[in-house]
Amino acid sequence: MKIYKINANSNFNELCATIKPQNFGANLMQKKSTLNYFLLRDISSPAANILKQDALSVGAELITNENVILGCKSSDALLMATQKQLEILAKKEALQDFGLKNLAKFISQNFKKPVRAQIMGVINLNNDSFNPASRVNASEAIARIERQISEGAEYIDIGGVSSRPGSEYIGRDGEFARIKETIDEIYRQNLHEKAIFSLDSFDEYCVEYALGRGFGVINDINANLNLGALAKKYDAIYTLMHKKGDTQTMQNEPKYADLIGEIDEFFVQNLAILEQMGVKKVFLDVGIGFGKSAADNLFLIKHLEHFLRFERPLFVGASRKSLIGAYTGASVENRLSGTLFLHLKAFENGAQIIRAHDVKEHKQMFLMQEALDSINIW
Repeated sequence: MKIYKINANSNFNELCATIKPQNFGANLMQKKSTLNYFLLRDISSPAANILKQDALSVGAELITNENVILGCKSSDALLMATQKQLEILAKKEALQDFGLKNLAKFISQNFKKPVRAQIMGVINLNNDSFNPASRVNASEAIARIERQISEGAEYIDIGGVSSRPGSEYIGRDGEFARIKETIDEIYRQNLHEKAIFSLDSFDEYCVEYALGRGFGVINDINANLNLGALAKKYDAIYTLMHKKGDTQTMQNEPKYADLIGEIDEFFVQNLAILEQMGVKKVFLDVGIGFGKSAADNLFLIKHLEHFLRFERPLFVGASRKSLIGAYTGASVENRLSGTLFLHLKAFENGAQIIRAHDVKEHKQMFLMQEALDSINIW
């Protein structure tokens, strides 16, 4: 017998393909192959004590404050359980009081991560985007678009106005003048058949013009749900992004009391409205860099998995943003390494759509990530 310590993130299905267990056994063990963490804030002592016993009875664990057993009013707690244990726990807690029924519903949700990242290239038809290298004029745009498609972009995001902190909107006429020629040329050359095009805009006229010429995504940083009517009309994808404050003030917003909770509620409320409007396709964007500190942004990337509960593709764009400079001191033109790191972590934590200025480098990174994941122990 030879013994090897292997990576705990190894592909479970690939390992089983080598070992060849019974299908029933493989399916059962897969649910035990990953440990899930759930942070419970302000759980009451009665609920914590019940959950602690139930967790132990199925082989899971609940870590609580040392005073919970003495009857303190409430505490925070950490539930650690495999998928199989969660399934059993959910049934148990669905019969309990003290808020445990809500816990049962939450842990029963599907937190499935994507198996492959999709890259969205960025084209800025303006002269004030925070990344000068992303700026092109109408005569250069098509060549840049074709290059990004050849490099592996499945989506292309076209923007005519900057959304960087401190930027000012130039108005509908100014925006339309910037984007019209490029949109027309994309449509004329049938480039919309080679990639899915997105318009980074909150103006209804500009958005409808693009959708009528082959665009398939509305990238709305203002959560202007009026655009949902256009998403329904053209069967387009609506990108719902969380942002606090406007572009003039969002850098000076106060700290969040509950960052994940606030964004979660934002998604709950707005998804309900979009559903009522008949919008079927929605990307969720936590809004990296929009009204959040550098630490807030890293926190969201690290705990992105929470938002998988909505069962919508998660969209992340941290490309060359200021949070990288905040931790490394790097200027915009020197933030590629930080960008690649953040986007790889975002994908590992649940992001499916990665919005990036540097398509070729991202494609190479994700190809290597896929190759590494495919490697078995043999």
